[in-house]
Amino acid sequence: MKNIKYLALLLFSITLLVSCGQDDADSVTNPGTLNPTSEINIGFTDDNDGQLVLEGEEDNATTFTISLSTNPLPVATVITLGVSSSDGTTDGTSFPETVTIPAGDTSVDVVVSFTDDGVAEGTDVETVTIEILDADFGGDFDYYLTPGDITRTIDVTDSLPFSVVTEVGPLNMTFYWAGFSDLDAGLFSVAQGGFIDISQNFDQDPENLTLPAAAPDGQYIFVIAPWSVASSSIDWLVEFEVVSHPVQTVYPFTGTLSNAGGFYSDLRDTIEITKSTNGSEVTYTIIQY
Repeated sequence: MKNIKYLALLLFSITLLVSCGQDDADSVTNPGTLNPTSEINIGFTDDNDGQLVLEGEEDNATTFTISLSTNPLPVATVITLGVSSSDGTTDGTSFPETVTIPAGDTSVDVVVSFTDDGVAEGTDVETVTIEILDADFGGDFDYYLTPGDITRTIDVTDSLPFSVVTEVGPLNMTFYWAGFSDLDAGLFSVAQGGFIDISQNFDQDPENLTLPAAAPDGQYIFVIAPWSVASSSIDWLVEFEVVSHPVQTVYPFTGTLSNAGGFYSDLRDTIEITKSTNGSEVTYTIIQY
């Protein structure tokens, strides 16, 4: 069960290759002499940076706007887009390969959306690049293109982070799995750079970890540490138990461990827990990778 793609980043950057008719000065290789009437600045002008979207949700499309800084041009400006991904695949990412600011207009919208790609990523960085900006000015030598705001980001997640508010106390974790593998577990402190709790019970006995009430606020990672692996696909369950809550105190998270190596050669960061204390209350925000 894939629950989270944490923090998928869309980084927009501009590489300008300009067709300017007979003009031999462009904004990349030969800027020429600019003046206030000849310089055309182009970039993102929307307020949609840093949006959080749910992968596969029907209405998860995010719209960015690319605009000219001047009055409308007499020619169309064609923008070619490319996309790459840190996990090596762009499956599930929908975007236009080209967009055009028509002659007489000053802006164009870029719509990016995501479908479920069937891959369980932890942090996936998507990079969308404006690769070519093409505006044919014919015999007019007075236009030069320069980039403006060139970056936009989107956080793409398979499921939104889960949060629970409870009274200050320990957060207990019990780890179960199916089959005959021997899996261990540890709780890693990002701030301290090491494990603050490790559970190494024998065979198929459940593992138990605790984030103490006195532990400082910050990020902690629940790590699966396979010792012996009997299957290429192992279903697992982690139950988080808080001190008190008006509705429930135990919160289950499930997933599948795939193609794991044994003898602690393949530690798997699995669940991120962020602790934030406010007086007598503590908030745990949980993200499954």
